[in-house]
Amino acid sequence: MVDQVAEVKDRIDIVELMSTYLTLKKAGANYKANCPFHNEKTPSLMVSPERQTFKCFGCGEGGDVFTFVEKMEGLDFFNTLKLLAERAGVQLKTDSVKYGEREHRADKKTKVFEINEWAKKVYHRILVEHPKAVNAREYLKTRGMKPETIETFEIGYAPDSWDFLLRFLRAKKYSDSEIVESGVVIKSEGGKIFDRFRGRIIFPINNPIGNTIGFTSRILKDDGKSAKYINSAETLIYTKGKTIYGLDKAKVAIKEADLAIMVEGNMDVIACHQAGFKNVVATSGTALTLDQLKVLTRYAAITAFCFDSDEAGQTAMKRAIRMAMQNDVSIKIINMPLPFKDPDEAIKADPDNWMKAVKNAKPALQYWIDRMIERVPDPSIDDKKRIAKEILPVIKIIYSDIEKEHYIKYLSQKLNVSEKSLIDALGKAKTDQEFISSKKEEAPEAPDKLKIYEKILGIIWAEPALIDKIPEEIKNFVDYDNKYDELFAMIKTGEIYREKMKLEKAGIFDQLAVAVLSNRDPKEESSLGAELLGLIGLFRREKNERIMEEYARKIRDAEQSGDREKLKALLSEFSSLIK
Repeated sequence: MVDQVAEVKDRIDIVELMSTYLTLKKAGANYKANCPFHNEKTPSLMVSPERQTFKCFGCGEGGDVFTFVEKMEGLDFFNTLKLLAERAGVQLKTDSVKYGEREHRADKKTKVFEINEWAKKVYHRILVEHPKAVNAREYLKTRGMKPETIETFEIGYAPDSWDFLLRFLRAKKYSDSEIVESGVVIKSEGGKIFDRFRGRIIFPINNPIGNTIGFTSRILKDDGKSAKYINSAETLIYTKGKTIYGLDKAKVAIKEADLAIMVEGNMDVIACHQAGFKNVVATSGTALTLDQLKVLTRYAAITAFCFDSDEAGQTAMKRAIRMAMQNDVSIKIINMPLPFKDPDEAIKADPDNWMKAVKNAKPALQYWIDRMIERVPDPSIDDKKRIAKEILPVIKIIYSDIEKEHYIKYLSQKLNVSEKSLIDALGKAKTDQEFISSKKEEAPEAPDKLKIYEKILGIIWAEPALIDKIPEEIKNFVDYDNKYDELFAMIKTGEIYREKMKLEKAGIFDQLAVAVLSNRDPKEESSLGAELLGLIGLFRREKNERIMEEYARKIRDAEQSGDREKLKALLSEFSSLIK
């Protein structure tokens, strides 16, 4: 096995391998890059083709190909060896290896990698060959997907069965616990195990070097009850917020164009690649994260985003702009031309539609300012104050002083006010973090700590069109934090009026919406409407549980005191409240 380690190392070129993760630039006989292991603006990581090693003179990290992949993927030596062996075409013969002074063995991550690889292969084989997948093949054909695209992205189909993949993996001698840990099956509270994906188109999600680490899936028959898109559960090798869909296919084109384009859906990614626009990627079942943004900066100087034009899409856009500005990342916004709602539609009509949209992409904050001005072409004094109040906190967090000055000048021209007045106002403007710090009692909790009604309010603020789905019992809910008074009042009237609100209040609700949406991707998971209905159901169950606890105590007290009349009244009240 020691010879196999040497064989893998000889077959993997460190420059080629590291180029999978970073943009390397020639520096004499060596190559240089920004180090991914610490924050820096000037390249301090050097790669030696002769020695097949790397060294960062900023943070001190260094080593060979194994060290690099271990650090980048968070793997131990054996799993790194296994991944690189597959890349090099070397078949490992045992589940352990001695390297240096240590014995390295297969572990849980090894099994998770293997199971995801098997799942990808069997789902793809079924789509391409099996009679049960004829409807899936026809669906992809109607979406304009070519056979070579299906092969390139290794798209598959999960039969409409509760245990097809489970039986297959058991036959491959994987234990139930290993299969559950892989994320491709679900274990119910009662202990029953069943396939996560059933009757769905399957899209493998890969890491940057092409190993499958998870899946996203699209329902084939929309019954109005099931989520349109479902992703793998997070596992030892798959973290949604750190994964970018399509990056393994797009990284070369991104480097060549020095531009990464991020869209909202995997079908948009595939449509773009099929049409020849290969520098396109998407998030992996979650809202954009800083980790994802930083990954893209390793490949290109600029990232362009194409968000949906609805409220949820615009909330996501504003969050991305703030994140980028604060971290000195250059981003642009692609505005989809009407009547197209996404890149897939635009490309199907004419690929030039997408090409022109990308070419006309605007610097992100310029797009935000222009969008606000378009709504009020002849802004009043109040309009100017409102626009300045929304934009100045963003300008304040911009990392680059040059960029700050540029946008002060740009906003001054658009509002027809002096730069001095904006600079004075900038000093008084509070950024999101300053606003939250000054009003900690008003800052929303982390998504997993939010109350059910807060999640409902966050969704309504992000997507006001869903307000009609709110039942009377929530409209008349009284046991809530009074900082939400105005939002509850709006829900009662049936109208969300953002423009009339004070910036401070709107800021609270914006933060709430961001917190609610931060762990999901509106396009890749179930719709906001379906999620809202689920939360309403949970709200009702929680309400009934609280009522039952309260009346159980009151009824117990009435029984102990022997007050039959009170007991009878309590039982009647209880029956009328539990509906």
